[in-house]
Amino acid sequence: MESFLVILQGETPEEEIEQGETEAVEGGAKEEVANPILPTGNELIFGGLFFLVLWALMKWVLLPPVVKVMDDRDAKVRSDLDGADAARGQRETLAAEYEAALSAARAEATRLVEDARAQADARRAELIAAAEADVAAARAAATAEVNEAKVVAMAQLRGQVAGIATAAAEAVVQRPLDAGAQQLIDQYLSRSGSQN
Repeated sequence: MESFLVILQGETPEEEIEQGETEAVEGGAKEEVANPILPTGNELIFGGLFFLVLWALMKWVLLPPVVKVMDDRDAKVRSDLDGADAARGQRETLAAEYEAALSAARAEATRLVEDARAQADARRAELIAAAEADVAAARAAATAEVNEAKVVAMAQLRGQVAGIATAAAEAVVQRPLDAGAQQLIDQYLSRSGSQN
């Protein structure tokens, strides 16, 4: 405390030390000089008292708001982490539902395509069968018509050939042919026509 008073009076610690050494040399007795770094008894008491006041101030006044802010921040971080975990779980659930819906849609689309393909194949088979039946009916009708036309043409041709043959025979013989000769020509043409 004395060193503080000396400093307040305007003397520096170095001057005080020099003055103390001078006094010690003059007095003849060696007096031990006080170390300016070591505190004195009063300084220890006041320092301890101020330390206790500062410690109490920190513990009960300044530290609780800091601890409260840290606890609030810790609670917020924990709630954010819990929210992130919940969101991650929800995202995984939604992703699983999406995948299930997507696979169901794919299966449904595949089923619809297969059904459409089967219906198209059945319809094509029906159309082909109907076309083949139409072609067969048209072919049968055409064959019947051709046969009928052939029969008619052959009958007309026989009549004409019979007339030409009779006229040729009459020209060769130079007289008209009787009914028996006419029948003979008709039989011959009938036999030759049935062979074709």
